[in-house]
Amino acid sequence: MIRHPLPGLIAVAVLALIFPLRLGAQAPPVPDGKPHKFETRNKQFLIDGQPIQLISGEMHFSRTLSEDFELRVKQAKAMGLNTLSFYLFWNQVEPEHGKFDFTGTNDVRKMLKLCQDNGLWCILRPGPYCCAEVEYGGIPYWTLKNPEVKIRSNDPTYVQWSRDYINRVYKEVSDFQVTKGGPLLMVQIENEYAIVANDLTPKGNYDYMHTLHQVFTEAGFDVPLFVCDPGSLSRPGTDPYPGLLRGRNGLHTETDYQQAVAVAGDFPIIAPEVYTAWFTGWGQPIATKNASLDSIVGWTNFLLDHKCSFNYYLFFGGTNYGFSNGCNYSLPVITSYDYNAPIDEAGRVTTKYRTLRDLLTKRLNITPPAIPDDPPVADLPAISFTESQPLVNWLPTNPTLKSAKPVSMESLNQAYGFVDYRKKFPGGLTGKLELRQAMDYAITMINGKTVGKSFIGYGPASNSIDINQSGPVTLDILVYNLGRISVVTDSGTQNLARKGLIGGAFIDGKELADWDIYSLPMTSVQEISRTNLIVSGVTPQTGPTFYRATFNITKPAGTFLDMTKWGFGVVWVNGHNLGRYWDRGGARSLFVPSHFLKSGANDLVILELHDAPAKLEVSGGTGIVETSPVPFALKLDQANPS
Repeated sequence: MIRHPLPGLIAVAVLALIFPLRLGAQAPPVPDGKPHKFETRNKQFLIDGQPIQLISGEMHFSRTLSEDFELRVKQAKAMGLNTLSFYLFWNQVEPEHGKFDFTGTNDVRKMLKLCQDNGLWCILRPGPYCCAEVEYGGIPYWTLKNPEVKIRSNDPTYVQWSRDYINRVYKEVSDFQVTKGGPLLMVQIENEYAIVANDLTPKGNYDYMHTLHQVFTEAGFDVPLFVCDPGSLSRPGTDPYPGLLRGRNGLHTETDYQQAVAVAGDFPIIAPEVYTAWFTGWGQPIATKNASLDSIVGWTNFLLDHKCSFNYYLFFGGTNYGFSNGCNYSLPVITSYDYNAPIDEAGRVTTKYRTLRDLLTKRLNITPPAIPDDPPVADLPAISFTESQPLVNWLPTNPTLKSAKPVSMESLNQAYGFVDYRKKFPGGLTGKLELRQAMDYAITMINGKTVGKSFIGYGPASNSIDINQSGPVTLDILVYNLGRISVVTDSGTQNLARKGLIGGAFIDGKELADWDIYSLPMTSVQEISRTNLIVSGVTPQTGPTFYRATFNITKPAGTFLDMTKWGFGVVWVNGHNLGRYWDRGGARSLFVPSHFLKSGANDLVILELHDAPAKLEVSGGTGIVETSPVPFALKLDQANPS
């Protein structure tokens, strides 16, 4: 419930105590292209000696299209924020070892310049590890090609990889630091490392963080560096992070506040993650944790009352486009990262946005600019599919690799997507087929027909398939990476990240050998779009099959594809991978940004891994489609599913 300011002179007196800068003192500066001195001392943030309370909102590179950067910045300013915070994901910036990409959704320079032009300060959170429910916590897949290298540790190889990445990030942002006239105030090192340290030893081992602190310093960062930890892990005692500001995620009670004060020393109190809701996994209802207006209003008032700086996680959540979603242990995170944020997945302001804007305006005595117009979002009439092709018929003539044993996706230099393991039996195949450590989702086909679906969520029995088929037989085991684990705390969780048919396949206990292996990253299916597929008319195929349609629009607008009639698969629009849909619920739609569309003819491709609906069509609406979820047989969001 909103607590209104006290009336009359009492209100003025209270505000004078909390925000003296509004009652005669000079207001703290905004980014203006001139160098400023940003300090953390006397339990305050100071710019040129003037106190400032950071009122920040979080959004993420890769979950936000670069075409929307400017609108998001203007929306943040209009909400009453004075700062924006960003995760920058290493695996998006360095998708292959030594090959960096700061274009498109990774264009950190463009974002910092927009913040500067619109009078917003910035906080950057580049990892190397981020979590954030993103694939492998933001760590690149290619680190898994060296299983002996322990991530988030002082392993010399991992430290050097991290150093190369951080040095490259510094080159992009160095001239945007506040010390050089830019908007960048602070940079976070790693993320919630206390979880790892306290898993390793009872007292905690922070040697890696000390090394990483040195990496950032030697790279050249001369703005304050900070860390964040959740809950009671931000506990007092010997300081494990000497010289680093310690943020406390989720700070929202008096006990939290007193614990944060006990560890802060001379540093100010900051809550880097004030949750506007929570993330959702497949098989779960859309999360409502922290989502209510009462919750976020009460939380905001508490932080303002205690003069804490804070960051709304999230201000805008966006979308896990492509195969970028992470996994909470064995539970994949859904494609939508809407997070019940003040700005919804389609980029529109919400009731939560307007409520917080009103609250911040009153409590901070500010006059934010007008709210920008929402981007267009529209219905899309039903689109009918007229072409299809089974995936097994689409495979290349020659395999990517011939191998005695199945190899991992990483061994194929492949980040995401699918791997098909094929073996032929001229005389037929009979017996119990057992798949061992199929990571993550395996579809077994005999002569193109699905005979088994294996997934940890279906239980151990799904890995055993009875086969009795006379020859000739072509066995295909299509393995789908559903997202690498996001919370990586030790070597055990690191091992969960490797994908493919890791443990091999057995018939009646005898291991099968000599495989044709097809690498199918499917980052784009433009090659399908340029090829005439088999005309299927109104007859849907069974098993993994591509379906293609074209549709015409007059003016591009965002839309939510309604996938409730479809089973499990992936959708591409004009070659852009929208992400995964699944009939496990609770979200049953995929957001199509207007930037992925064009006036005139547009191309739509669906890869349905199960069976297509009787009526081959899909339509678009103006909001997320939510249905009752279908829970998995096991609880997957824990170390040992049960």
